Amino acid sequence: MSAVDWFGLIAPYAIFFVLLVVYYFWEGKREQRIRERYDEEADHAR
Repeated sequence: MSAVDWFGLIAPYAIFFVLLVVYYFWEGKREQRIRERYDEEADHAR
């Protein structure tokens, strides 16, 4: 196999894993905002 073939074989998986890491990073940020908002609303309800 040539280097181009290896790149074609590995690149889609590498791109997938990079996008997966980015997704989990953004999802973690979104969940943190939701938790903060929930805590604020819980404090107001008391």
